[in-house]
Amino acid sequence: MKLKQIGLIPILMSCGLVAEEVKQLWQPFYISERSGEQQVDLSADWELNYLDEATNDLTALPDDGWINVKQPTSVQWAHYQAGKLPNPYEHLNAEDYKWMEEKVWYYKKSFEVLELNNEDNALLVFDGIDYFSRIWLNGELLGYHEGMWSGPAIEVSEKLNQGESNEIVVEVISGNYGQWGEFDFKNPGKIIKPRSFARGSSHRPFFALGMWRGVRLEIAPKYHIERPYLVTQEIGDNYAKLHLETELFLGSHTLEHELNPWHETQISNYSRIELAPNNILVDEQIELKVEFFHEGNLKHTKTFEPYALEGRSWVEETFTLKNPKLWYPNGMGEPNLYQVTVSLLVDGESKDSITFDYGVRTIKQVRSAGPRTTDRWKNWQFVVNNEPLFVKGINWMPLDPLYNFDYDYYKWVLEAAKKGRIQMIRVWGGGAIETEEFYDLCNKYGIMVFQGFPKNNNETPDWPQDILAANTVQNIIRLRNHPSLAVWSGGNEFNPYAYGNATTLAVYERSVDDFDPSRMWVRTSPDHGSTHLYPDFDPVWYHKELDIIPFVAEAGIHSIPEAVSLREVVKAEEFEDLGAMYDQGFAENHPEFIYHFMEYSQGRVPRMLSRASHMGDMANPTLEEISIATQISAGEFYQTMSEGIQANYPVTTGLMPWVFKRPWPTVSAIHLLDGFGQPSAPFYFLKRTYAETRVMLGPIHSLWAPGESIPLDVLVIHGGKKQLKQLDLNISILDEAFNEIYSDQIPVKSVQSGPLVHDVGVDQSFEIPQFLADTYMFIILELKSSSGEIVSRATYWPRVLSDLDGQTPAEFRSTPQPWLTFKNGPWLKDIVAKSPTQIEAQITQSDNKDRYTYFDVTVSNDGDKPSFVTRVDVLGAKRLFVLDDNFFWLAPGEERKLSGKIKWREGTIPDAPQIQINAWNAEPVTLDLP
Repeated sequence: MKLKQIGLIPILMSCGLVAEEVKQLWQPFYISERSGEQQVDLSADWELNYLDEATNDLTALPDDGWINVKQPTSVQWAHYQAGKLPNPYEHLNAEDYKWMEEKVWYYKKSFEVLELNNEDNALLVFDGIDYFSRIWLNGELLGYHEGMWSGPAIEVSEKLNQGESNEIVVEVISGNYGQWGEFDFKNPGKIIKPRSFARGSSHRPFFALGMWRGVRLEIAPKYHIERPYLVTQEIGDNYAKLHLETELFLGSHTLEHELNPWHETQISNYSRIELAPNNILVDEQIELKVEFFHEGNLKHTKTFEPYALEGRSWVEETFTLKNPKLWYPNGMGEPNLYQVTVSLLVDGESKDSITFDYGVRTIKQVRSAGPRTTDRWKNWQFVVNNEPLFVKGINWMPLDPLYNFDYDYYKWVLEAAKKGRIQMIRVWGGGAIETEEFYDLCNKYGIMVFQGFPKNNNETPDWPQDILAANTVQNIIRLRNHPSLAVWSGGNEFNPYAYGNATTLAVYERSVDDFDPSRMWVRTSPDHGSTHLYPDFDPVWYHKELDIIPFVAEAGIHSIPEAVSLREVVKAEEFEDLGAMYDQGFAENHPEFIYHFMEYSQGRVPRMLSRASHMGDMANPTLEEISIATQISAGEFYQTMSEGIQANYPVTTGLMPWVFKRPWPTVSAIHLLDGFGQPSAPFYFLKRTYAETRVMLGPIHSLWAPGESIPLDVLVIHGGKKQLKQLDLNISILDEAFNEIYSDQIPVKSVQSGPLVHDVGVDQSFEIPQFLADTYMFIILELKSSSGEIVSRATYWPRVLSDLDGQTPAEFRSTPQPWLTFKNGPWLKDIVAKSPTQIEAQITQSDNKDRYTYFDVTVSNDGDKPSFVTRVDVLGAKRLFVLDDNFFWLAPGEERKLSGKIKWREGTIPDAPQIQINAWNAEPVTLDLP
C-alpha cells in the first residue's frame, strides 16, 4: 500500500473500515489534571497485540498472544520489557523490531468507575498516542485521532458503565504506515513527527509508535475550572506581583467549545444574536480561592469573587505576595517551589480544585552589550529575579528514542546536569516537547528550559494546521506554569522565512502569543543573533572572530564513550583496525560498529581524530586507547571553547554546547553523557569551567614554536553575588617532565560581584626555551583564598613544535586552521608516562540504598610529580556513576576528597564492586567497595 497523502482516514477508507463522518478527536484544549476522587489514572497495565490489517470488528482481535504494558511507552520497548525480543540497543537487534511499523496495534484495558453525579462531566483523556488511533469504549467507536503530541479527549459520562466494568480498546497505526521504506523526516508530508522518533540520522534503526503517554479519566463537576495560568509580573523588595487567569465553566465543559473556526467566517461576528457571548449571571455565590503551600505549610491565601456567567468565561486577577520564597536557577540560589491549589467554591462549598507546582520568579531579557549585526535581533541577556547572568547551558536530545521515559532514568540524567552546574537546557527541535517528569525535575533542580517545538532541518508546507494547532496549544498550556520553562522556540536549524514553513511558524507564533506571552519566543535556533558554532578553532579565535556574538546555542566536538559501555553493544572482534575506520571496506567488515556510529562520515569527524592524535598514536589504537584519547582531547576542546566564549561577556551572554546525553549507545558522537547515561571526560572539563568562579588564561594559541613568547593574560570569570577579596594568583609553567621552569605569585585584592570578567592585570609573558621542541609544556593557574584554599584551578598543555605544518607561526595563525594530525607524535600520554608518580586512595564512607551506592573517596598524590588525568572508575558490574570531579590534575602532595553516586543498571547491588583510581603516570589503585 502506497499512500503519499497519508492520514488515518485515507488508510481506513481504503480498507473500507470507516466513513468520513466518523468523529475526529483532535482539539487544542489541554484538560487539567485533578487528584483524589476527581481522577481515575488509567495509565498502567494495558494489554497489547496486533493484527496484519485494521478491523472494525473487535471480536476479530486475537484470543491469545497479548503482552502486558506496565507503563506508557512504545510498542517496541513494551516488547523488550515483556521479554519477547532482545535488547534493541545491542548489536543489530534493532532489525528485529522493524516489522512492528507494518502492523496495526491494539491496546485494551478494563476498569471500574464509581457512580457519578448526574451533572458531572467524565473526560477520557489520552496524553499522547503515536501516531494514528481510533478509540472504542464498551464496544462503541468514539472517533479517530492523528498526531503524537496531544492525545484525544472525549466526554464519556453517558457511555460509562458506572459502578461496573468498562473496556477501552485503542487502535494504533504507525506514522509511516504504507511508506515504510520511503518516509523521510526532511520531507514528512502530513506527519508531524520529529527525526528522533522517525529513523532520523541520529537514530537510524527506530521508528517509534505506541501509546507513549498516560491515560486518565477526569471528573469535572457541572461548575468547574480549567487551565489556570499564573505569571510572576514583578519582583521587588519583599514582595512579588502575580497575575492569575483561569477558565470558569458554569454549566458547560471544554469539549463543547472550539478555539479556531477553521472555515471561512468572521471572528466575533454577532449579527446573529445567538452567537454573542452569554451574559446571564448564575444564581449561586461563586468564589475562587488560591492557596500557596511551601513544604506542606500554607503560606499565602487569596480569595476572589469573579463575574460568574453561565457557560464559559475567564477569571483574571492580579495580587501581591509578601516575602515570597523565590525560584532561582542552579548556582544562583535555591529553586524554591510552592504547591498552588486553585479551588472553585459554590455557595461556600469546594466543588473543584487543580494543584500544580509553581516557582515565583521573573525571567526577562534585555539587550546584550555588543552591536546589533542582523535585521532580526533578540535581547539575549537573561535577567532572573532582577539579576543578570551568563547562562551556562547545554543542549538536550530525547532521553530515549523508544519512549523509555522512566522517572528514575530522567532523575539520574537531570541530577547529573545539576551536578554539572547546568543552568539552562535547550530542548532540541529534532526531539520531544518534553514530559512532565522532565519539567518537574528541572523545577526541582533549578534548570531553565529553552523548549523547541518538534521541527528541524526541513520544510513542512503540508503539515495540517488543525492537528498542528492541537499539538501546539495543548503543550503550551500543559507547560506554562512550570518555573523552569524560560524560552519557546519554533525548532532547530530550519529557515523560518521559507515559503514552505510560513504556515507552521504562523501556528507556533500565534499560539505562544495567545497562550503564553510571558516568555521569550524565537522562531528557530540559530537566529535573532544566536549561533550554532562548530569550527574547531585554536582557542584565540573564540575571542578574535566571535567576540560580538550575543548567544552561542550550539557548539561541540565528537568523542568515543568509555570502552566498557561500547563492548556491551558491539561484538569484540569489530574493535579491530580502528585506525582505518574510514578506509574502503571497513564498514562492510564492521557492521555493528557502523550501526552504532553517530554520523559515520569523513566530513563530520576528522576533528575528533586529529585532536586524538595529539594524545596518542591513532594508527591502530585499541578501543580503550581511542576512547580515552578522544575524550581527553574533546575535554580540552570544551574547556577552551567555554572559557573563550565566557571571556566575551557581557557581549556574549550564554553558551549551550551540544549535547548532554545521547539517546542510545553510540560508538562516536558529540556527548557529555553516553547512551546509558555515563558521564564522559568532557562532562567534567565543562563542569569545571561552569564554576561560580573560574580562573583562566586569556585565549591563546595551542601550538607554539621554541623561542616564542606566550602572553600570560589571566582572567577571572566570576558569577557570584559576593565580592571576592584578598586572593592570590599562582602561575606555574612546567616542562615535559613536570619540572618547574616559571612561577609567580600575584596578589588579587578583589574581584567585584558578578557576572563579570575580571582582568587580573598580569603584564608578563613567558619565552619558550629552545630546549622545548616537539613536545608539550604545562601551564597551571591557581586562584587561592587568603587561607590557602584553592578557589579555582585551570590547567593547559600547549604544544611546542619546531615546524607548524611547514609554515612559520605567523603564517599558520593568519586564519583559523584545522588541527594538525600528529602521525609521529609528540603524543601527550607517552610523554606524561615518562614522569611517574604514586597515587594513594581510601574509601571513607559507603552507603547502599535501593539500586544506588553513595561513597566518599580520598585520593592523594604521594609522589613528586603531578598526577595527570587522575580518574576514578567503578568496576565489577554494569553501572553508571557521577562524582564531584574526575579526569583531573592532582598536584604533588595534594589530597582530594570526592563524593560519588553509583546507579547499578541491573537493579541490584553486586557482590564485590570495586573503585579504581588511575592516571596516565601512576599505577592504578583498586579498592573494594564496602
